[in-house]
Amino acid sequence: MSREERKPIPIRRLTRSAVLLAAALVLGWLEGVLPPLPAPIPLRYGLANVAVMATLIFIGPFETFSVAFLKSVFVFMTRGLIAGAVSMTGTLLSVGVMIVLETLFKRRTSVFLLSISGAIAHNLGQLIFLVLFMQYKISVLFVGPYLLLFGIATGILSGVLLYVMIRPLQSFFKKRD
Repeated sequence: MSREERKPIPIRRLTRSAVLLAAALVLGWLEGVLPPLPAPIPLRYGLANVAVMATLIFIGPFETFSVAFLKSVFVFMTRGLIAGAVSMTGTLLSVGVMIVLETLFKRRTSVFLLSISGAIAHNLGQLIFLVLFMQYKISVLFVGPYLLLFGIATGILSGVLLYVMIRPLQSFFKKRD
C-alpha cells in the first residue's frame, strides 16, 4: 500500500490512545512501588491492565496492542531486558486472549471476564517465557495453581477498578464534535 493510499489515524484516536498509554505507564510505576504479592514467585497486581482493557473497550484492538506493546517497551527501558521480555510475553498473550474474547462475544464481554482471562493469560505467558527461554527450574504443577489463583484475584481487582471507572471513561470517550 502506498503512502497516499493509507488512511491517517484520526487525531482523536491517537490522543486517546496516548492518554491511556500514559495511564498504563503511571499504573505500572505505581505497581512497582507497591510490595509484591505474597507468592512463591514474584507477582504484581496488574494495575496497568486497567488502562489496556479500557483501550480495548473504548478504542479498538490495534490501539490496545500498541498500548500494551509500548508499556512493555517501557519496562525494557526501566527494568531491563529480562523484566521487559517477561512483561512482553505476558502482555501480548493477555491482549491476544482479550481481543479474541471481545471478537467472539461481539464486544459484549463482561469487564470481569476480560480482566480475569487477561490476568490468567498474562501469568501463563510469563511462566512460558521463564520455563522455555530462561530455562527457569520450577515445577509448573507447583506454581500453576498459585498463578491461576493470583490471576483470578488480580483479575478481579483490575475488573473492579475498571468497572468503577467505566462511567468517567465513557464521558471522556464520548464523541464531541
